[in-house]
Amino acid sequence: MVESIRNRPITIDVADGLNGGSVCGLWLSTDSKEIILHAATPSALHRQQFVLHELSHMVLRHDEVGIPKDYASVLFPNVPEAMVMRVLMRSSFADRLEAAAETLADLFAAAIRDSTLEPRSFERVFG
Repeated sequence: MVESIRNRPITIDVADGLNGGSVCGLWLSTDSKEIILHAATPSALHRQQFVLHELSHMVLRHDEVGIPKDYASVLFPNVPEAMVMRVLMRSSFADRLEAAAETLADLFAAAIRDSTLEPRSFERVFG
């Protein structure tokens, strides 16, 4: 469903560089695909929450909320500006966009738990 909304496939993978503390997941949006990277964790529930949080950013279209362009180009001159802006918009949990994504992720998780197909439904879709 989210792939239809975003109009491109979604790939999900572990990113060893994510520490699971302050940064548990990362969403990168390109012209050809959506990429969700998440911290390694032995907990299936934590992994689910990391992925659902990033999916929530997609559903809420947080990539369309802008930050000043010069901010991105000064901090990361060798990275495409659009990608930097998408990532930086989610830098603080206290931020209203982070809170909205976490709330929606919680609602998604509750719906998955209440599903008659759980616990396999999440793993079947997201690996």
